Amino acid sequence: MSDAFVCMDEHLERPVLIKRLQNGVDQSRLLDEIAALTAIRSKHVVEMFDVLRDKKGNIVGLVEDYLAGDDLSAILPIENADDFIKIAYAIACGIADIHEKGRVHRDIKPGNMKFDSEGCLRIFDFGLSRPDDVEARTIGTVGTPGYLAPELCGADDEEITFSQPVDVYAFGATAAKMMLGRLPSAMTKTPPILPCAAADFRAHALGLPPKIANVLNSCLKADATRRPTMSAVRDVLATHLLQDRHRATLVLGSKVHVLDASNRTARIGAGTLGSIDIRYDGFEFLVVAISGNVTLNNSALKLNQALPGSCVITLGDPSLEWHRRHVTVDVSHPEVVL
Repeated sequence: MSDAFVCMDEHLERPVLIKRLQNGVDQSRLLDEIAALTAIRSKHVVEMFDVLRDKKGNIVGLVEDYLAGDDLSAILPIENADDFIKIAYAIACGIADIHEKGRVHRDIKPGNMKFDSEGCLRIFDFGLSRPDDVEARTIGTVGTPGYLAPELCGADDEEITFSQPVDVYAFGATAAKMMLGRLPSAMTKTPPILPCAAADFRAHALGLPPKIANVLNSCLKADATRRPTMSAVRDVLATHLLQDRHRATLVLGSKVHVLDASNRTARIGAGTLGSIDIRYDGFEFLVVAISGNVTLNNSALKLNQALPGSCVITLGDPSLEWHRRHVTVDVSHPEVVL
């Protein structure tokens, strides 16, 4: 769709990539890419610096950050679970940022991802990008085989509507190629044959944690409504990257309880009013025992329920009113640093 040239920005003394439409290509492709890159600000998305216009003022090209080196495909398969999770997290962050700005990338694949000079993975090529609204539609099958969600596959003259779940599917396909080094033949069909046993993240020798394997499998659901959001996928990956780094502070009167990797359990109670036992499993702070009448933010507390980031636990029956005791809870969630 476009020709790309690496040039030197003489003012800032840095290499840049100039993309120019090929003859006969609809200008809307370039305008869609410009609209997407103008809206999105993410360290995991390529940055656009400027646009190029002809003598009539028509936009004919754009200037964006130059990403040297090979794309993600060059390092596949990834045979270490920790490395896999870190790269998958970076991709998920980028797609989540795209979706949070109301866009659909529509061509997520390893060939559209590179690492910059600082080792940060960036997503590029927004030529097929669209706003995520009722106008997000196309005629026939458009995209890269193997990464096409089933709902994107249609007859040549068929009008197809799409939304952000198509990027979720493409992320799942990208993760499958990261794991296997190739896409299973069932997934390269148009439409893909699903479910695909060869792309079951739970069964691979990589040994991913069950929660990560399950959320990645759900990205490849044939039913778009059953796929998770990219922000949900990102958060599952982040939780595992932060294993044993969380900290919970619980305060009851003058008594302070701190739970972390060095102190994983605590019992907090107020005599006959009630008590709770909390355990940190490295990922979440779970309620493992309850005695008496105990509520969380005025709702019934359940066994194995995870404590949210900030909440109040109340000990005692509501009829006791101000005689009840309250436990304030604050859970820290440090930033993932890759």
